[in-house]
Amino acid sequence: MAKIRNAKPKASSGGYTRVFDNEVLGTLIQKVQSTVISNGTELEKLIIKNAVIIEDLDRFIEDVQEGKKAQGVYLCQKKTIKRSRYNLDKHEPDIIVFQLRPGAGLCYIIELKDGDAFDTKKSDGELESLRLYQNHLGAKIPFVTNYFICAFNQTDKKVIVEGFKKRFSEEQVMTGEELCRILGIDYEAIVSRRKADAPDNVDFFVDELSKIPVVVAELHKKSLQHISDDDFYEEE
Repeated sequence: MAKIRNAKPKASSGGYTRVFDNEVLGTLIQKVQSTVISNGTELEKLIIKNAVIIEDLDRFIEDVQEGKKAQGVYLCQKKTIKRSRYNLDKHEPDIIVFQLRPGAGLCYIIELKDGDAFDTKKSDGELESLRLYQNHLGAKIPFVTNYFICAFNQTDKKVIVEGFKKRFSEEQVMTGEELCRILGIDYEAIVSRRKADAPDNVDFFVDELSKIPVVVAELHKKSLQHISDDDFYEEE
């Protein structure tokens, strides 16, 4: 997990500042949001670090067709897809996983998500892009292709289906544990690594809040209110 203290948001904190009418508090919340976004990028990096990576997709497919590739599981990143002949502008998935095995090889076209809840418009867009890319890629390669939404942190497929407004069936969604099983990597190790920065994030967030006068004043008022309420109940 990324650290809030290291976040460097690119945009101004104007929107967050207006929510609280406080620039310092707005900037802190913006840094939290920036860290949430960074976590998605970090997740992909952790998976890529532990997988067998395809550096040149064109050459990889050629080698498969010529019988030059060993059986195994290979992962291709979006940036590699984009610079190949298999690109489809604005519809490339986050990752493609190729499983070479005796008989027909399998190709998993995957959109990787840190969360598992999206509005209807986004869910429709994700589904359309995956369908388009599957049709585009499946006609060109010697693999059985399927597409998936992978909600890495969710273990229940029914929850993933609900989170994507039932636009995807249970057969079209994937848990993080399933993805790691296909790739042959340690799911629990990735989960543990991502939790490592949580204590620092709590410490930093609370420390920064304690420096904001309006927050300190509000907490003091709430504390006095609780003391007053306790006195009232004791008297009864």
